Amino acid sequence: MFKSRWFAMAGASVLCFAAVWAANAQAPAQEPSFAVYCRGPLRTFRTEGGKVIRTPFKWAKEAATKENPGAGECAWADGPPQGIETTPGESGAILGNLGPFDSIPVGTIGKVCVSKASTNNEVVVRQVVRQLGHETAPFHRPPFTAEGCPG
Repeated sequence: MFKSRWFAMAGASVLCFAAVWAANAQAPAQEPSFAVYCRGPLRTFRTEGGKVIRTPFKWAKEAATKENPGAGECAWADGPPQGIETTPGESGAILGNLGPFDSIPVGTIGKVCVSKASTNNEVVVRQVVRQLGHETAPFHRPPFTAEGCPG
């Protein structure tokens, strides 16, 4: 009876380890994320029964660390990351759920960690970053930084 318990525990441990290993082996490699600052008004649209979530905007002319984005614009914190092409003044879109911050009101600025989408001028949401003191809203005030987005 004593030996069967040890075999059962060892077998359960092996099964748990195998399940974790298989889950990690199948997980796709995640792209690095980069900080984007967006100034309202921005409105999120859901199509195909809520399956497709897009927040359209225009790309700002300067990085957020140089100049605040204008109304309805988004700007990279320090400039576009290598491998992501964006053109100032062109339309872009954030793809994915911004949670309770789908609509950013006029004059407020939200920081979103994004990664490259398959289409130019589009980015995918990874995380909405909240500034200390504003935990209930994604509002940020200058100075802006690229910090806070997982690599």
